[in-house]
Amino acid sequence: MIRKTSKESIAPYLRDASNYSDGKADEVLIPENVDELVSALKNDSRPVTISGAGTGLTASRIPSEGIIISLERFHEMSIVENGEIWLGPAVTLLNLQEHLKNTSWFYPPNPTETNASIGGTLATNASGSRSYKFGVTRNFVNAVDCILADGRRVLVKRGHKITDPLCMDDGSEIGFPEIKYTSPNCKNTAGYFVQPGMDWLDLFIGSDGTLGIFVNICLKLLPCPDAFLSGVLFFEKEKFCWELAPKIKSTTFVSPCSLEYFDRFSLELLREKYPNIPLNAEAALFFEEDVTDQKNYDDSLEVWIEFLTDKNILIDESWFAQDQKDIQTFHEFRHEIPMLVNEKNSRAGREKIGTDMAVPDKYFDEMMLFYDKTLFGKGLPYVIFGHLGDNHLHINLLPDSSQKKLAESLYDELAKKIISWKGTVSAEHGIGKKKKKYFHEMVGEKNIEDLKKIKNILDPQIRLGNGNIL
Repeated sequence: MIRKTSKESIAPYLRDASNYSDGKADEVLIPENVDELVSALKNDSRPVTISGAGTGLTASRIPSEGIIISLERFHEMSIVENGEIWLGPAVTLLNLQEHLKNTSWFYPPNPTETNASIGGTLATNASGSRSYKFGVTRNFVNAVDCILADGRRVLVKRGHKITDPLCMDDGSEIGFPEIKYTSPNCKNTAGYFVQPGMDWLDLFIGSDGTLGIFVNICLKLLPCPDAFLSGVLFFEKEKFCWELAPKIKSTTFVSPCSLEYFDRFSLELLREKYPNIPLNAEAALFFEEDVTDQKNYDDSLEVWIEFLTDKNILIDESWFAQDQKDIQTFHEFRHEIPMLVNEKNSRAGREKIGTDMAVPDKYFDEMMLFYDKTLFGKGLPYVIFGHLGDNHLHINLLPDSSQKKLAESLYDELAKKIISWKGTVSAEHGIGKKKKKYFHEMVGEKNIEDLKKIKNILDPQIRLGNGNIL
């Protein structure tokens, strides 16, 4: 067991991409194996926060008391067998992608931050641009080897329903409590996932480090497509892009796995690095489609071109990938905007003020009009980008020091409307410490009491992830 007790050695574990600044901890423990982790949990009663890679945006890994446990030594990876791979929670998305590069297998979830740890992506049920077709992290987890706060261990497998108890390694059992709460019917990672007759595994995924500690993870893989067809479409008006999205979603001619939106202010930022963005473009849409067989690539591209004709697109100025280098460039284009926003926040010494909200399909048009009406012309800088196919956009507010109250007021207004549409205040980043206010408004105090029952059966001493979610 490695222990870090000095302020200097603890400090790096008190930061993440949210720029949250209120963290403190007694020490950092770095177990070398499961036995050391179990021993630490059984012999130390202090609150525990699990430290991921620090790429999170809701301060989930930043404690306000107690100890930090970092699983950075848990980075082993197995070979792929029967479309599955076992790996440690500290393995990053980039590590996994490199590991699979020379195989015929593919892990679809692709969050923007490839340095995110796999354990962290499970804790927040992360997604990424390809979630429109393939779904979120939860869809690709087959099992977790999990340690509870009291040191008990359980292997939680896909297909093990909450109607049956969890059987721990010491012979004890845990039953799911009687509750009425169910999760929203849209892309969602706000609080504990609850649906009738679900798997226990789905409860642990997205639980923000508050129910258990993942020490080994089994992921489901898919056969790797021969190619990805992709492009960046530009529009003279933002509304032209909004109008195209439902047409793509309702057609059978094209089958994208990604539909990613950029508003006018996103393009202004991106022009610093991509001066070939058309000057008359007010919006852009990145699309991507997986092509199973390379021989069908040209035909698929022709179908896209034909479908996009007469759809108010700046078709001659739009970009279509010609080779793998172009595809990589387009992915970098998509991922550049959140990095530019984070850089602006860091330079300004400003905590990230970004929404992660989503709504059911029927509210898409109203959502887009509401965002525009609420934000445009208020004098507060902002950018909007994200997962148009999932009705899930990230609004990043960029206030100067005199505009903080205005930013908070606008955020409140946005959240109130999304909640009224039965949407979610967090579709992929989790709740952590920064979004608890909105989460509690979203579910209501009666449902919060239901969720506390879940917490209490798995962590009755309330030790894990204090300050996250509840």
